[in-house]
Amino acid sequence: MKWITPILIFFFIVSCSPQDDLEPPTNPYDPDNPDYELPNASVIGEVDYGDIIDTSAVTIIWQGNETAYEFSYRHYLDIAETDWSAWTRDTSVILRYLDEGNYQFDIKARTNQTVPVEGDANSFHFSVDAVTGPAIRIFPLYQSMLIGEVGEIEIIAEEVDSLMGAEVHLTFNPSVIQIKSVAYSPFLYDGKEFSISFKEIDNDNGTVKMVVVRASGVESTVSGTGAVAIVEIEAVSAGTTDIEINSSVFKDQNNDEIIVIQRVNGIIVVK
Repeated sequence: MKWITPILIFFFIVSCSPQDDLEPPTNPYDPDNPDYELPNASVIGEVDYGDIIDTSAVTIIWQGNETAYEFSYRHYLDIAETDWSAWTRDTSVILRYLDEGNYQFDIKARTNQTVPVEGDANSFHFSVDAVTGPAIRIFPLYQSMLIGEVGEIEIIAEEVDSLMGAEVHLTFNPSVIQIKSVAYSPFLYDGKEFSISFKEIDNDNGTVKMVVVRASGVESTVSGTGAVAIVEIEAVSAGTTDIEINSSVFKDQNNDEIIVIQRVNGIIVVK
């Protein structure tokens, strides 16, 4: 019995201790919490803001703060905005088939709540310069189409100097796409009296041949980067086809050949 009294006294003291001194657990999702932060995500890793990437693929890595649970992202060339991705727990993505130019990557986060709270998006900028000229490339590198849809690709002369004429041969899978038309761009074709243009579309065998020569005169050549031709295509059945630059010849005003360093093909996926 001698142990009963001390035990009773102990329980009495505990039961009578003030509870107001106990700090409530902090809730990071409570907006009234002085340390509350909206969900947020920012890009980290080897690619820095404003970097110039010399490949057509790059891995973007991000991290979220304490309240970030899921993430959504998008990327686009220049000002052509694209749709946001589905929400994901992933913290990285590989961006493939990147065309030449300036990109913006947007990333946002949301909380893990019954009604998720979404934070503001953060933007990250980088550039792609993967093609060394003089070169010829398909733009866009990758294109997804639906059966029956009509779209375009451009034949781009990249970083040329004193270009007067070009001959380009393309091949493609005619069971997946058909070529509807070829239009020459004013970057090279000036439409003057002595300018030359020729095109031959063979949708049975999947070939396109085109020749364009700028008229001689004061501005008989062009330099820089621009479209030689715009090709209108129609998706006819599900599948994948390369748009292959089978051969290409660039000539200057002296009819000397300009050596093409790179030929960059394109891919079209029809669903």
